[in-house]
Amino acid sequence: MKKNYFEPILGFITLMIAIFFLNKFISVNTADSDMSTYNLQARFLKAGGIMIGNDVKMRGVKVGVVSDVKLDNDYFALIDFQIYSKIKIPRESKIKIASDGILGNKYLSITPQGDNLNDYLEKSGELKDVEDYESIEDQVSKIIFLATQ
Repeated sequence: MKKNYFEPILGFITLMIAIFFLNKFISVNTADSDMSTYNLQARFLKAGGIMIGNDVKMRGVKVGVVSDVKLDNDYFALIDFQIYSKIKIPRESKIKIASDGILGNKYLSITPQGDNLNDYLEKSGELKDVEDYESIEDQVSKIIFLATQ
């Protein structure tokens, strides 16, 4: 009986490639434990679909992750997020909930503003300049309202 070595070798190579890609997938999608963070928060009228694990971006660059979304005592959406410790957020920054396209994921977008960009938020600080989320339905109703006037 003739032995076929091609199939076991091909199976082994396929298994090694699958293990490599699984390892790469896990390493990309887990939080970097070496990177230390500090917490900040913001209060919104509407959370707009933001969830734990969504990105926090400053000028399009990821600088943190949303860690908690809950209601405070005044029924505002209180969003806690972690910022990488090497990034400093100016106190007069504006924060809003944005999305990647029409059907894309939501994320927090921070835009530094004001004259004093060297005055940074402390740990557990709160961003006060908040732009509330507008859904597609809100935007369409504004357009219809403007068209009827």
